[in-house]
Amino acid sequence: MTSRYSFLTSRRWLGLIAAAVAISVVCALLGYWQWSRYQGRADQVALVEANFDQDPVPLTDLVSRPGAELDPAHQWRPVQVQGRYLGEVVVLPQRGVAGNPADHVVGVLAVDAGDGPDWAVLVDRGWYTTDTFADHAAAQELPSGQVTTTMRLRPAEAPSPRVLDVGQIHRLNPTQALTAATGTEEDDSAGYVLATGIYGQLAAETEGGSDVVPAELNLLPRPVADLGSHLSYALQWWVFALGLYVALVVLARREARDPRAPAPVRRRADTDEDEAIENQIQASATSSA
Repeated sequence: MTSRYSFLTSRRWLGLIAAAVAISVVCALLGYWQWSRYQGRADQVALVEANFDQDPVPLTDLVSRPGAELDPAHQWRPVQVQGRYLGEVVVLPQRGVAGNPADHVVGVLAVDAGDGPDWAVLVDRGWYTTDTFADHAAAQELPSGQVTTTMRLRPAEAPSPRVLDVGQIHRLNPTQALTAATGTEEDDSAGYVLATGIYGQLAAETEGGSDVVPAELNLLPRPVADLGSHLSYALQWWVFALGLYVALVVLARREARDPRAPAPVRRRADTDEDEAIENQIQASATSSA
């Protein structure tokens, strides 16, 4: 007796099953990709929550030497340093903040690191709204004397391949910032060593006990603790992958119950046998007549 589901071995159904499996695998991989993005974002939010409001510590407590990379666990940790700014102010143009068009004011701070030469540390001092026709001199003014600076540590960015305008950088890269601020690259006679693996986001700054952050300059805000929609997208992809198999089962059950479903094609041997029987019946009927 022929099985109700024998049609599953037909070419049409094998093609449907293969397509469903292939698409479901793609959906599962896309779901995993969104899940990975969700986990990465959750780790970043957790790091901000753990480090952002900690009390400042000396820079050398978190970074062992000027050329060291920043430990990922120390991102957003506040440090307090004393030093003076080198050279001229540098501008990082057109890097938006919280959806606002913004230019960043950048300086290179020669930090007293205790024993040995000073460390030259890149400091993102804050931002103002991008406006080509406005005078931003007040926001770009650097303190001229010894300052006490609190900043939150961030990993240095890769150098920009773009041609740099005078007094500008396109990424927060210490080497390019030092060149833009002083007109020269680091050398042994400079009296300081460039911290190449870090930069700081300004949190507070005083000179002689007085606040020297310009009123026209906005400090960078706390990162938004938003996990985004990655988890929702991951679940949607996985549900869609499972839904493909559910749809296959429903379609197969419906076709098995449908009396209008095409009958299975009989084998040629069965057809030949039936024709032989019919011929014998006809021959018997003729002879009887």
